[in-house]
Amino acid sequence: MTIVENASNHSVDTSTLRVPEILAPAGGREQFFAALQSGADAVYLGLKQFNARGRAENFTLEDLRELAPLARRYGMKILVTLNILLKEDELPRLRLELAELQWIGIHAVIVQDLGVARFIRENFPTIRLHASTQLAVHNLAGVLAAIDFGFKRVVVARELTAQELRKIQTAVEGQAVEVEAFCHGSLCYSYSGLCFFSGAEDARSGNRGECAYTCRKPYKILNEPGHGFLFSMKDLNTSKDLSKLVEANVHTLKIEGRKKDAQYVATSVGLYRQELNRIFGRETGPGGRSIERDYQHDMSFSFHREMTSLFVNGRYHENVIDLNNPTHKGLLIGTIEKIKGRIIEVMSTQALERFDGLRIESRDSLYHALPQHGDKVQGNMRNAQKKYKNNVSQFSLREFSLKGRRLNQCNAHTRVEIELPNEIEMPSIGDAVYKIRSNELKRHTENLSKAPADARIRALRSIDLAFHSEQVGDALHLRVEAFLGKDSILKDELVLPYQLAKKAGSLATDIIESFSLLGDAACDCAVSFQGSEEAFVPRSVLKELKQRLNLNLPDAIAAATARSIESSLVHLNQDRGMLPQAAAERFAIKIDRLEYLDAIDSFLQNRRDFALTEIVFEPKRAFLGKLAPKEIFAPLFDFVHKHGISLRFAFPTVLRAWDEVMLKAWVKSFMELGGTAFEIGNIGAKALLSNFTGPRDDLDISSDFTLYVLNSEAAVAAEELGVKTAALSIEDDRSSLEAKLEHWPKGSLKPQVILYKDTPLFIAEACSLTALHGGCPTAAVCGYRTLEIENDEGERFFVAHESCKSIVYGAKAFSLSQHRRELAAFGVEDFRVDFLTREYSKEQLIAVLAQIASVETIRETHSANYERSLL
Repeated sequence: MTIVENASNHSVDTSTLRVPEILAPAGGREQFFAALQSGADAVYLGLKQFNARGRAENFTLEDLRELAPLARRYGMKILVTLNILLKEDELPRLRLELAELQWIGIHAVIVQDLGVARFIRENFPTIRLHASTQLAVHNLAGVLAAIDFGFKRVVVARELTAQELRKIQTAVEGQAVEVEAFCHGSLCYSYSGLCFFSGAEDARSGNRGECAYTCRKPYKILNEPGHGFLFSMKDLNTSKDLSKLVEANVHTLKIEGRKKDAQYVATSVGLYRQELNRIFGRETGPGGRSIERDYQHDMSFSFHREMTSLFVNGRYHENVIDLNNPTHKGLLIGTIEKIKGRIIEVMSTQALERFDGLRIESRDSLYHALPQHGDKVQGNMRNAQKKYKNNVSQFSLREFSLKGRRLNQCNAHTRVEIELPNEIEMPSIGDAVYKIRSNELKRHTENLSKAPADARIRALRSIDLAFHSEQVGDALHLRVEAFLGKDSILKDELVLPYQLAKKAGSLATDIIESFSLLGDAACDCAVSFQGSEEAFVPRSVLKELKQRLNLNLPDAIAAATARSIESSLVHLNQDRGMLPQAAAERFAIKIDRLEYLDAIDSFLQNRRDFALTEIVFEPKRAFLGKLAPKEIFAPLFDFVHKHGISLRFAFPTVLRAWDEVMLKAWVKSFMELGGTAFEIGNIGAKALLSNFTGPRDDLDISSDFTLYVLNSEAAVAAEELGVKTAALSIEDDRSSLEAKLEHWPKGSLKPQVILYKDTPLFIAEACSLTALHGGCPTAAVCGYRTLEIENDEGERFFVAHESCKSIVYGAKAFSLSQHRRELAAFGVEDFRVDFLTREYSKEQLIAVLAQIASVETIRETHSANYERSLL
């Protein structure tokens, strides 16, 4: 038994635990090599298109052909990110990339779009599927649903606790799935895959790899004194709690950061490799590639904000938002004690050398929080804006001295005089000086961010060669077959007189050595051998066979590629077609408050021509008080029976383990009263529903827009999940919508368009009230109050707190009311109107419905991306 005590004095028995793999980000070649030489087990990277970090350097297919053989030689896997939602016209282009990618020998692709996953599963079966964190899997049900869909690994939501991770891993242990959890890097305020702020504000959807980082902006609070970076998350760093993730026994630890540099990659990989070595008491890296350094110290000079372990130790264990700083922090080395001309004097607590990076900041707080600071406002939005735009005093240390003597370096605790460059704004005495970059660390990283000295880099495809030798009478039959996965693409055979080899087993060795690289065919081969190993085959004969393979393999690969391209295009056009113009219109109204029934009733009394067919109800504890489950649903069923319509139960978008008991009780009461219609927002909700109801064929399942039907292949995937009506994305634009509906699957699946909704710009487990109070003050103090806020452009938003979840929505709601007739012409018959989160008066709700009924433009609304192009 191996028991190791970690940094927090927590003993870990590692005897039955796996060593988790370290998965590192690689935004470009330098980062790739840094990961390779720092001890990463795998890297994830993106192509030039179709990935969630579209503004990183990224890689071409030719890059991957060069780098994949090197990675295999060093025992490092390559994962390719295809983790965005694709529009209809992008799927044909994607197939061209996949047709080449299947020959490169990558370990897997990371996917968000269920349509993309289905397309790969059906057309490129050799490519292994991993479910992106953008798929918003945040419970065991989601992991089990991902397994059923064909995913071999699931990247779970960052918000999960170590306890949740351990329960999930225990439940799926032995199944054909791996669990991957984030251990380090930048954090999104919203659950990944559930952020709509960027897309709504700038048409730059985070679900399309174009995030505008609205969460890093400063905001002013309007309904109480306060301002600051209300949504700017600290950076995740679980290195001091790593034993808890190890005990959870997850397969992979993921480091965020494909837009970060090689220094960050080398430092973060080194940090976690060193910690794993300590926890397990041995070298854990591939090929023993660990480098001993003080990585915690180094991390201060690689991009990082203030650190947090997030929810590893439990929900609200700590404040996870930094109200004061949205960017790289660095290490405080001292304060300015004297100023003479452009010379500042500082007692540096850290060693310095020329070309280190320094930053000077006022020590005054940039933010103001009423619970912490009272009514007298400190700081201002102007300075916060400067910080957000990185208009700060930072520079490379070029001239510094000790008592007038110029220095190239100095030890810690040295009083130094630093000459400020002319472009730097003059500071004040007492301002803080931070060391943000280390020249020594830069030199160390430069050696790691180049190809290994013994590396031979050339572009190669990856292929499997299976050899089989068999004695038939006096002859030896030596057959070779080239495979892509299970598909044979080329066969060849030699027949020669049978001879015994002088050394048994030498034939297998000769074949593996001779055929591992087919240089003329540009193939890196995984060679297997079966059959008689006692036979002798002259090297000249093997050379002849190798020449034939070198000659014939390129044509075989080209032919197989062409077949993939053609068959996958046939797949995309199979059973698809244009929807006919809508012959009728049907409306659903979705609510989360029982009080709205009275307003809807009043509206229907006056507008009997309004074709309302169902009420969709999403139960939320925050609005239901102490009502028993049957007390919730009885008035709902009374209402729908009165109006001759149906009732649908909407599963909440986010369902954590602790929500399931109440949810099960609600579902039970709903069904006991005759309910059979449900709405799901993700694959986990579908699995959870099946758990609650057991096998049933009478359920009517619809999907919310968060299941993401942005293309017709995703529509087919939704239909295969049992969905009968699919709400289309509220981020979509007109041309994309039209293209999808012109290519809709010829089944029973009906598209539904949301005509009105307070878009949940953020859906978050992190809490701005906790940040404002300097820690969770409990509900009795915070009151789950709603904050009204404003950005620098004067746009207003609201931060609602439904129990302990934060939902941000805009002062202006989303609406396509005025486009309803055009949408009907596209073939849409089903429309939905949502009244969620925001509290509506009876008069407001009736006014919205009246304008929708009249196909009017609703006042104080926006159409998001419908009339512009979703990036």
